[in-house]
Amino acid sequence: MHEGRARGGTNRGASVIAAVLPRIRKLPEHVVNQIAAGEVIERPASVVKELVENALDAAASAVEVDLEEGGLRLVQVADNGLGIHADDLLLAVTSHATSKLAASEDLARITTLGFRGEALASIASIAELELVSRPPGAACGESVAARDGSAARAAPAMIPHGTRVRVRNLFASVPARRRFLRSARAELARVSAVLQHLALAMPAAGFTLRHEGRTLFRFPAGQSAAERLREVLGTECAERMIEIGGGAAAQSGLAGERGEAHIAGWVGRPDLAKANGASIHAFLNGRFISDRTVLHAVREAYRGFQIPGKYPVAALFLALDPAAVDVNVHPTKLEVRFRDQSAVHSLVFRAVRAALEGAGAVPSLFAAGAAVAPRTMERGDAEGRGAWHGRSRAERAEIPPAAFARNAGVVAEARTVLVAERLAGIESCGAEPRVFQVNDSYLVVEEAAGLTIIDQHALHEKVIYEELRAARESATLRQPLLVPETVRLTPGQWSALAEAQPHLAEIGFDVEEFGAQTVLVRALPSGCSGDGVPIAELLGALLDHAAERAESGAEARADLREPLLATLACKRAVKAGQRLLPAAQLDLVRARARAFHPQNCPHGRPAELFISWQELERRFDRK
Repeated sequence: MHEGRARGGTNRGASVIAAVLPRIRKLPEHVVNQIAAGEVIERPASVVKELVENALDAAASAVEVDLEEGGLRLVQVADNGLGIHADDLLLAVTSHATSKLAASEDLARITTLGFRGEALASIASIAELELVSRPPGAACGESVAARDGSAARAAPAMIPHGTRVRVRNLFASVPARRRFLRSARAELARVSAVLQHLALAMPAAGFTLRHEGRTLFRFPAGQSAAERLREVLGTECAERMIEIGGGAAAQSGLAGERGEAHIAGWVGRPDLAKANGASIHAFLNGRFISDRTVLHAVREAYRGFQIPGKYPVAALFLALDPAAVDVNVHPTKLEVRFRDQSAVHSLVFRAVRAALEGAGAVPSLFAAGAAVAPRTMERGDAEGRGAWHGRSRAERAEIPPAAFARNAGVVAEARTVLVAERLAGIESCGAEPRVFQVNDSYLVVEEAAGLTIIDQHALHEKVIYEELRAARESATLRQPLLVPETVRLTPGQWSALAEAQPHLAEIGFDVEEFGAQTVLVRALPSGCSGDGVPIAELLGALLDHAAERAESGAEARADLREPLLATLACKRAVKAGQRLLPAAQLDLVRARARAFHPQNCPHGRPAELFISWQELERRFDRK
């Protein structure tokens, strides 16, 4: 009896386990595609990237991208390429269907931008997709419509030769993914960045981006690499770039197909620095890549010649044998794996370093053929210094402010820049502090308790920042121009203009649209007209900052005015490396006495360093 009970209990236990044990089943095809879409399609920019790469692989010379709601409601990509055969349209929207690979051996030498055959199927699984194509010689365009993994023929459509893809309601079938997206403006900024990368890689093709019917940029077809660089990065930035490797000879990838490793492109001068690495554009055989090896090599080449924490601007075109690199690492195809990683690092490092040194962008530590004589310092009157040092900080704050750095001009002596002019009628404050400049970047001030070393750019930036804030609070920040000035913007700046425009108005910039990628400046912040800084440079720096915030996904816009004021002050301030006249040095020190917390610039960088006499005596073992 016990044995029967035990056997019966075992059977019942097995039945319970069998009832709750999950069974393995094959997922439906559309669910598989939705899972794959999570890797391939992350946001509207991913859709644009995949579709435009398909267009370029089809030998398109003109690509037009139209967006609605940052691409969430509509992404349309139209090209004039070779198109798709009518019999292949339904196959094109299925998974792992491509015309770019035929055998596994082809994976070892990939020369096209796309090759996986996943993009259209992935898009169709998470959105409504309409594909229309008309190859050369066809009477009209044939079309298919796909949604939720199913596709069917649609009515023929009259389109020019080429292909048009419409993607509506992205992530409609997976609303959880949609909630992770940023604002329409942030998604638009990402799309704009992707399209600019493709435009840099393929200067022979034309690219147009429109949003809600408004043209954000249009790059004409048939441009040279240098012309496209100027279009994408802007004239001001392009003029401060150093050419390496004969321009962009490697853009076509022909050097790589011959088995030769080659690098070409442009790098920015060290003073052309950015806050992040987004301005380092790297391309491999015509493909935009995000590779740590290349990024590290570029930054190492700038080591010691750029402010720590800053990033250079570069557009580098690598050409390698396709067999020497694996681009089949990640579905997005942004990451690659080099067969000889150290050789690529060395190639990039040596090319960038040689370009900087050859252009004189890297300062020399010693003068060629001669020793550099130290500068002599004239001693001042001790009694006068005592009168200055005898004042308290509150008493020094009562000294009328000097109008520092109002005008700029070049004097006869080489590298001597007049960055300040004292206004007539400044009241005498008695004895002045003893100030002298070192390395054309720092001011050394002798005080009663020791030496204060001041970063002239950081301090002047803080002084101007407080002047701008005071002018804004008193509603005197805006200064109309007698003759409005037109400024042409880069595509990134143009994209950022719509959101930044009201904030620009609050800090004194009156800017209105004046044609494609062009604005009309009617007013400037007070005092900017006499700084010697071009209006295009000032406005461009402010819009670059706004574009960086949008691309990084920053959603808090209420505080955009303060960063813009800080950026404006930075552009107007005297730069490191500019020699100041003695009067200008003294004016800046006097302005420091009135500034609120002058120890830091508006961005938080230190502006001064204090060394006490006791510390100096200890260092020299004189105690």
